[in-house]
Amino acid sequence: MHRRTFLRHMCAGGIATFGFPTVNFAQIASPGRFVFALLRGGFDGLSAVVPYGDPAYSSLRGQFAFQPAELVELTDTFGLAPGLAPLKELWDARELVALHAMAIPYRTRSHFDGQAVLETGIDRPIGSSDGWLNRLLQTMSGRRAGIAIAAGMPRSLSGPFDVQTWSPAQLGAVDDAYLERLAALYRTDKILSGRFEAAVQQKDVVGEEPMAGGNARRGGITPLMQAAARILRQDSGPNVAAVEFSGWDTHANQGVAGGALDRLLGQLAEGLMAFRRDMGPAWSDTTVVVMTEFGRTARPNGTRGTDHGTAGAGFVLGPKVARAAVVADWPGLRDQDLFERRDLAPTLDTRSVLKAVVAAAFDLTPAQLARVFPESAAARPLSSLMT
Repeated sequence: MHRRTFLRHMCAGGIATFGFPTVNFAQIASPGRFVFALLRGGFDGLSAVVPYGDPAYSSLRGQFAFQPAELVELTDTFGLAPGLAPLKELWDARELVALHAMAIPYRTRSHFDGQAVLETGIDRPIGSSDGWLNRLLQTMSGRRAGIAIAAGMPRSLSGPFDVQTWSPAQLGAVDDAYLERLAALYRTDKILSGRFEAAVQQKDVVGEEPMAGGNARRGGITPLMQAAARILRQDSGPNVAAVEFSGWDTHANQGVAGGALDRLLGQLAEGLMAFRRDMGPAWSDTTVVVMTEFGRTARPNGTRGTDHGTAGAGFVLGPKVARAAVVADWPGLRDQDLFERRDLAPTLDTRSVLKAVVAAAFDLTPAQLARVFPESAAARPLSSLMT
């Protein structure tokens, strides 16, 4: 019997048992792959998963209101922005969940605080020395390895579990003779020599790429996601990855259909679809979560943009999602429904989503989940999200 099935039967409503020791199991091979994609800058969820069916939508968004005919209809209430149209293929394949009115458990409009909370998985900006992805690697059973597809180590993967990093070359081509001299330099250092060798091996897997350094505005999403696929689909490759893309802080000239943000969303959708295609058979056990640190103001500002807000949107992609759906306890867009009368109100905790996804991907017990997301009993896993 599958461990989650066993626990579901044993607990009969299981969420109430979180935090209690359950049953010890032997080490098993980790059954899944997981990618955490962070859109740094706080992307505008109301312009991505558009609540066109909300009676207050058009008047609230004003110049940013999409016309229904411009959208990819998902439900009677929600549609995808035109740039995200490639994701309809995932929706039709029952491999896409759009999340809305979602937020971190800490009310802030600071990028630094918001990203810290999202990446550490706790309910405040300070108080954790490691990220929740690193704690996942410390906690999960079976074979596990992590990699950051980023110029630096994201806070989500920082911690005592040793992980690799890979990013496109920023300083031009490096020839073999130079690599050999570097290898000789690192050879006497037990820690650095191992990491250097791993980095060279990753270079061999990915090859030379015309990259953009993770900056979404320069068109770097698709090649980075393709590189991620080449790394993760290896039989002995990492099974946990973090990727990040900047450029989502749209204070000015955000635009509507075909505008700046919509084109950026188009890059994101193309990158995600390229990743799915390039994973090949390995896609069958892969799940991708797309999140950002906060949403944006419900109303446009005076510079044809939006400012830092609270709740926003995100996505879960992969064959393990239970069904194609828009998951939202929708708070509404009337003035009195907004958080502090300016932002979409939060009704879904990011940790509830992440708990459900990693539990399904890696067959985690409630006790393991509690170690990955400490002091989060109130954020129960979103039970209907995954199979």
